[in-house]
Amino acid sequence: MSESATPENPFLTERKPRIMDIPVNVQVVLGSKRLPMAALFNLSRGSVIEFDKKVGEPVDLMANERLIARGEIQITDDGRLSISITEIVSSAG
Repeated sequence: MSESATPENPFLTERKPRIMDIPVNVQVVLGSKRLPMAALFNLSRGSVIEFDKKVGEPVDLMANERLIARGEIQITDDGRLSISITEIVSSAG
């Protein structure tokens, strides 16, 4: 018989608040590029690196280095970058 997180299962219900306090590292990946080490050493102020994504393409939202969603970059009223989630990525597969 499998355990489920329902009110009938106090073992899991009691521990849920603890799980919710676990810190998760969240990152938004604008794009990526594979470079040889020599290219990294040649970078200087003003160097430009082209990434694999174009303006307007969805960005990847990662949690602890796992893809969890995709979204669009937005700018808040106070000028901060944010992401509007457009797709939740399935954990299957």
